[in-house]
Amino acid sequence: MNGKTDIELLQAIQAGDEKAFKCVFDAYWQRLLAAIVQLIGDEDQAKDILQNTFVTFWDKRGSLIISDSLWPFLFRIAKNDVIDLFRKNKVRLQGMDLLIADLQNHSGIEESISLKELQTEIDAELVKMPQNMKLCFQLSREDDKSVREISRELHLSEQTVKNNISEALRRLRGRLKLT
Repeated sequence: MNGKTDIELLQAIQAGDEKAFKCVFDAYWQRLLAAIVQLIGDEDQAKDILQNTFVTFWDKRGSLIISDSLWPFLFRIAKNDVIDLFRKNKVRLQGMDLLIADLQNHSGIEESISLKELQTEIDAELVKMPQNMKLCFQLSREDDKSVREISRELHLSEQTVKNNISEALRRLRGRLKLT
């Protein structure tokens, strides 16, 4: 099986070839584990996410279409599991900010593409938000203004600003639960 392209391996996997699956696992597990550990900082949880990534890959093998490499698909599955982990641990935007910052620190074109996709998802959700909610969120996160500063600038109560930011975060978390 060695020497086969990812496309050839995927075709074999789609036919149920477990040896081809092992080849993909052997080719990507270390790189993927390192990326996950870098994102969450916990090797035990990273190993769980790694295992889940390959289980999901096997489960979705019949519907996969790739043009070159399996890496972007595998990385996306892992990234989604990391986002779910942050969500399950009730880490709000701070966790998402850390995730985005970690994604920005990754080198390589696949990670850059993933970051651009994530930012596109965030931008798409921001467009749908009411103007005050969007402004509160952007002033808070992009301009690093406090709730009090935003309240004064937009002539809103501090509680309204907090509510708008919380709702924006809730909507973003819902949108970022990627399939």
